[in-house]
Amino acid sequence: MPRRVRLIDWILLVVIFITIYTILHNESDNEIETSDVQLEKPIWKKEDIREMCQFLEHEVTGEEGDQWVKGNDYEKKLRLRGITVVFRHGERSPVSKVEDDIGCLASRDVDRKAFVAYKELAESDEIKAFLKLDPQLKQYPRVPLVSKCVSGMLTAEGALQHLRLGKYFRHRYEKTKLFADENQRIVADVVSSKYNRTVQSALAFSTEFLYKQRTFLAPIQIKASNFSYHCIDQSCACQIHKSIRRIYEEEHLQQFNEMKSDDVADEEKKFLSFPQFAASFDPFQMIDVGLGSFICRRKTLPCRLKECVTLDSFNKMINLTTSRGSRMFDDKIGVARRLQSMEAYPILSYLRDSVNKIRKFPHSNYIQIFSGHDVTVGPILRVLGIPFVDPPHYTSRIVFEIYEHSDDGLFIRTLYNGRNKTYNIRFCQGDDIKYGMCKATAFEKFVKEGLFQLAGVMEFKDMCYI
Repeated sequence: MPRRVRLIDWILLVVIFITIYTILHNESDNEIETSDVQLEKPIWKKEDIREMCQFLEHEVTGEEGDQWVKGNDYEKKLRLRGITVVFRHGERSPVSKVEDDIGCLASRDVDRKAFVAYKELAESDEIKAFLKLDPQLKQYPRVPLVSKCVSGMLTAEGALQHLRLGKYFRHRYEKTKLFADENQRIVADVVSSKYNRTVQSALAFSTEFLYKQRTFLAPIQIKASNFSYHCIDQSCACQIHKSIRRIYEEEHLQQFNEMKSDDVADEEKKFLSFPQFAASFDPFQMIDVGLGSFICRRKTLPCRLKECVTLDSFNKMINLTTSRGSRMFDDKIGVARRLQSMEAYPILSYLRDSVNKIRKFPHSNYIQIFSGHDVTVGPILRVLGIPFVDPPHYTSRIVFEIYEHSDDGLFIRTLYNGRNKTYNIRFCQGDDIKYGMCKATAFEKFVKEGLFQLAGVMEFKDMCYI
């Protein structure tokens, strides 16, 4: 009996040993697999500062296109007649001084090869003949430098981000009636502000979205905007715009100093204690340096003994910039609301023009693309009443899809970063909503009257004063 007990004990010990070994071995394998995945594709459980980078490993997702119509009773009565796209440029170096000859090389070998291939295509005679540049834009290189970081300039990955976004748009729209209706001609316009990063972003996006569908399109000249808010005619020109924005930014900083908690104040002191952030006196500047010099470059954040800048440090700053911007716009009719209404007006007025052309020319479809900045995207969202994280991340996009219903006329579906935000729009409520879209007449009324009422003025020129 004792001998049998000992035998059973030995058997149990062997079983336990095998079980423990199997568990540890599997955990080890899982750790290796997880490590490999993380090296290949950055993953985080909740949205944070890294979302701003728009790493190339992450796919573009969204609800653009007319797939949402499929299966509805009104499917056969709706057709997509136009889109207006507004986006922020791709990843760039910080606007502060940068000295790094190799730091902006794409991180992955597959992306480095993709950039070389894109550069060859972008500088070919064929694509130059299709995507022409306004004389005011010819001074800008068509592609960024392959590896050198230059203050405020687009990186190689920034160009690839817009190449990826353009490819996504092509796949979402190529089979819609915007392109697939053989009885319709397509009129396409592309506008860029006069900066390297926006011109190069416009070219990259248009290469995938338009050039690769060139059988449907005439050659395009990318137009130059004289302002960051994409005014291309005298009706929206404001020569003192930059001065008004400086006043707004001063108020912005004042609001930051008034709103910051002790916790945020401690984070600010931490930032300023490191030489890389020493000249950053506003959260936007801190975020800019953090993204361009560290986070999007996948470099370790600065650390000294127990004093370290962390991802959470930036998350606190973004929470504050977001609440601060919203509060400044909503609290009163002041410079914040007046400036952003002025900055939103040109693109919204060009959207209205597209609506008018679609009514007037039943056999033409219209595409408008505006390559801009965070201060192009943000004001439009603000005046429409669509919540957003401020600043919008690289390649952030607003899309206005114009649909024609055979019985009820024109409607506009509004998306931000791929999500339908039509129901968030301040003037698209009640009877102005139908088929999940906003009546185009509601947009037209807002551009004609509501936008100026929001800014507390009678017309555009009344917004242009200090």
